[in-house]
Amino acid sequence: MTPDGNDQNKMEVFTPREVRVERRRSPQGPIRPATMEKPPDMVAWWRVIRKRRWTVLTAFLVLFGVVLIGSMKEKPVYRAKALIEIDKEDPSVANPQELFQLDEVSDAYLETQYKVLASDDLAERVIHQFGLDRQAEFLPSTYVWPWSVSAAPVSSSFPDRSVREVVLTRFQDRLDVRPVRRSRAVELRFDSQDPELSARTVNAVVENYIQKNFEARWDAAQKASVWLSQQLQDLKAKLEKSEDDLQKYAADNGILYLETGKGDAESIVNQSVREIQEELTRAEADRFEKESVYRLVQAGDYGSLPGVFENKLLQDLTVRLADLQREHAQLAATFTEDYPKVREIQSQIAEIQSSLDRERRRAARKITNDYTVAVQREKLVRQAFAENEAEANRMAEKSVQYGILSREVDTNKGLYEGLLQRLKEAGVSAGLKASNIRIVDPGTVPYKPIAPNYPLNLGLATFLGLGLGVCMAFLKEHLDQTIRHGEDVFHFLGVPALGYIPTMAALNGKKPKNIGRMDRAPMFGLADSRMAIGGAAGVAPVKGSSRNDLAIYNGSPFSEAFRELRTSVILSASGRSANSILVTSAQPGEGKTTVAVNLAFSLAQLDHRVLLIDADMRRPGIQKYFPQEESRLSGYLAGQGTWQEMVYPTPVSRLHVLHCGPVPENPSELLSSDRMRALIRESMETYRFVILDSPPLLSRADSRILGSMVGGTILVVKAGETPRQVVQYAESQVRLVGANLIGVVLNNLDSSLNDRSYYVWPSTNGSIGPA
Repeated sequence: MTPDGNDQNKMEVFTPREVRVERRRSPQGPIRPATMEKPPDMVAWWRVIRKRRWTVLTAFLVLFGVVLIGSMKEKPVYRAKALIEIDKEDPSVANPQELFQLDEVSDAYLETQYKVLASDDLAERVIHQFGLDRQAEFLPSTYVWPWSVSAAPVSSSFPDRSVREVVLTRFQDRLDVRPVRRSRAVELRFDSQDPELSARTVNAVVENYIQKNFEARWDAAQKASVWLSQQLQDLKAKLEKSEDDLQKYAADNGILYLETGKGDAESIVNQSVREIQEELTRAEADRFEKESVYRLVQAGDYGSLPGVFENKLLQDLTVRLADLQREHAQLAATFTEDYPKVREIQSQIAEIQSSLDRERRRAARKITNDYTVAVQREKLVRQAFAENEAEANRMAEKSVQYGILSREVDTNKGLYEGLLQRLKEAGVSAGLKASNIRIVDPGTVPYKPIAPNYPLNLGLATFLGLGLGVCMAFLKEHLDQTIRHGEDVFHFLGVPALGYIPTMAALNGKKPKNIGRMDRAPMFGLADSRMAIGGAAGVAPVKGSSRNDLAIYNGSPFSEAFRELRTSVILSASGRSANSILVTSAQPGEGKTTVAVNLAFSLAQLDHRVLLIDADMRRPGIQKYFPQEESRLSGYLAGQGTWQEMVYPTPVSRLHVLHCGPVPENPSELLSSDRMRALIRESMETYRFVILDSPPLLSRADSRILGSMVGGTILVVKAGETPRQVVQYAESQVRLVGANLIGVVLNNLDSSLNDRSYYVWPSTNGSIGPA
């Protein structure tokens, strides 16, 4: 920026790429970041876990220890297995063919058998068979039998209903029915603290299941036989009655049925109608044939009559006539009609023609007679068909009821024969003792316990413990309402983070002492005990300082941190009237005095004249760094002398300081006076930068008073400790008085647990790069 205030070469504050998003301005004025979705940051997640590592470790150790102790106290459990096969479902009464069929087993039947295997009845059979109701592992832990176990009778029943339920429940919990996929096999498992008992129990379950299945089949067969016998008697009586009704109806109505060649019964009337209909069809066909010939005769077309060419006489006469006509034609060409030979031939032609005509007339009479006979025959057959058809219609009306009675007879006869067959089959099935359950592998005594499974238990404990610890870590991180890194600053406050001051623990790997105490605050952040202003190489003591640990480190991480803060302040002040800067915080103990002193030192290193004013008239702290009794801001504000007389130089070149002096009784009134405004205005004409250290914003109104007088305000926030609601309220107070909040400084930042953009470390070759 040029001295005349030209902003032609104005520089803007650099925003890190991680937080460079579109901004929007709220109606109140402060800049707020727009919402932007970010991809998951695995490195940030890892840093959260590292930060909360003690929470993760505590959750893991607690859960791991509980599981380990529980596994060690658990008694060993043995598991015996048996494999059975369930064949095709048998009907209630099976015939011999069905017993040997290999059809697929229905899913409903298999599901039913699985329920039977896990039924209470089957479990109680096994419990009473082995006296499991007297075994300690099946009884309630607080239950004691009224007699000793050895003296308890085998058939003893539970003295208490609740105890029976407990024993039954524990037995069923230890029994596992596990069907084998895509097969008819079922695996049975039983767990017990006694390996022999587990094997005997699982075999007893299989045996009792087979016995129960056989009993169910036997009972079903017996019940089916009794039921079939009763039904058979009823059907026999019904069949006899229906047959009598059918015969009586047929006799009363003159209905007679004959067996056809196909085995079907047919009425005589219907059979007669069918035969006459066939005869009528043939008569009509014969009449059609003879009528066509008769029409040719009527037309005089004798040459087209059928049978003419087949008549030998007609054929000979026709040939002879043709020969004579040919011969007459030859003679006529030579001789006249009176020639004897010609006359003779003409006489022969006339005679043959007469014979031919006579034969044709005789054939025509025969065709006419045949046609007349065919017409008469058709008429008679049609009359007979009409009479039989009427009779058939009358018989059809009577046959409806006959058909109903006949079907009833057939139905009763079918039911009777079917039940009779099933009754015979029931007797055969009841005598068969075959079962559709087959034992594939009987249960054997296990030699190795299945529980406690230390690898599985401890593996799950490790997984769940670490998962619980990580969840608790992220929960604590989510519930953490403090400002932790630069993105929080920009997101919640809408202003940039000007600098990041690390903790000593981030560099030395140990926790600093007396952290956060203002009476022994170090020079560079609450975690450092040395000044971070770069000077000559190595260590050089600062003369005039009352602190023995005040030193200058060239290239130290703290020096680089304040160089970054200095650069951000200069860029923020470029082109604006922000040469007077107020350094404040939301609440006490955040390191504002340390930041103000080190910022002033850092700006002085650029050959800028810098004035450091201790405006904290409640608890002044700059006096501890630069002891000077004669420098009194309170005296100047009270009207004693000029401010130039109160300013004293420091051991650092071009850095001057104005101490608070004695703490006044009315600091707010003094800071609100015109002399304070004149001090700031006049000092800016003499010094390039004026740095003011003020009280916390939320403790007193002094900072808000001074914020309206200076060109810019820097808010110091203790990272990871100051709640963001407090910081947001402090920021709103700064905005309320119209102060220019140029940015936030994150102090006491643990860089080892935060994102790489939080702090820039110097590399080994002296360059600046992300840590």
